[in-house]
Amino acid sequence: MTIVHCKYQFRDRTICQEPVDGNSDYCFWHNPSADKSNDDIKKKLEEKHKKGDCLEGYQLKNANLEDINLIQADLHNVNFKRANLRNAHLFKSNLSNACLFKADIDKANLKSTNLDNADLLGTVFGDAELHDIDLGDCQKVKNEREGDHYLKQGDIEKAKEKYFEAEEVYRNIKNNFKSRGLSYEAGKYYYREMVAKRKQMPYFSLERLWSAVIDMSTGYGEMPYRIISFLLIFVLVFSVIFSFIGIHHSSGRYYKLSAAQSLPENLNVLYDSFYYSMVNFVTLGYGDYTPVGIGKMFAVFEALSGEFMIALFIITVYKRYMER
Repeated sequence: MTIVHCKYQFRDRTICQEPVDGNSDYCFWHNPSADKSNDDIKKKLEEKHKKGDCLEGYQLKNANLEDINLIQADLHNVNFKRANLRNAHLFKSNLSNACLFKADIDKANLKSTNLDNADLLGTVFGDAELHDIDLGDCQKVKNEREGDHYLKQGDIEKAKEKYFEAEEVYRNIKNNFKSRGLSYEAGKYYYREMVAKRKQMPYFSLERLWSAVIDMSTGYGEMPYRIISFLLIFVLVFSVIFSFIGIHHSSGRYYKLSAAQSLPENLNVLYDSFYYSMVNFVTLGYGDYTPVGIGKMFAVFEALSGEFMIALFIITVYKRYMER
């Protein structure tokens, strides 16, 4: 009697050698319609993993796999939709492209697992161990990457839908870390949550512009070092503006860039303009230099911005380090 083998093709292009299940084209493990609710499923899976069998692409929808031991298992493209994985041992397993849609992984050990392109929408994280999980490129979840793809294609509504899903996934991961007192790790996913939220906002809206400014300047309060870089660039830009407009020294001398001046003289103008811009930014008010003409309005704007950024820096540092 001829044995018909499963048609599932693995990543290395080899074909599954298990016999087909009934009238299906796939074996019992790769057949999405096969009943996996039996209590012995967990034991069989553990035995197959222990023997070194490839578990790639297994269809384990709704399976009860509580407390299963699949440490360092290759679970690429496995369907765990709505499966019970509470207390599962999945340390360093490969869950890339896996479906964990509404799966329960409460108290499971997923430390150092590969979750690149995994479907984590609706996953019940609970108190799962998620240290050092790998979500792929820039730690972006599948939904955000899909949103970027739809956006490039011009499908704005579909992109917003995916960004909304990504926001939910990031929030759930953030809450997992936060509930266990791991604020530093939670902050990483809070940042990605806020980025996904911004991507849903209308282009050219004040709300999106403000969100982008907060991201660029503080990383939504999670990257204090960004403020230092941002304020230095801010001061440099205004120093260039003042060097073109001109500033007046208390001695009566007027400093302004000019093609008629030598290079050392123009460099000195830039140096003095930077000094004035920095003093104005931190509102020291020495009074040795004063703006002229339209430069007065730029000076007011820079001083107000400086007060705001310094206050923002203090709040961000407190939130990032002291509060924790």
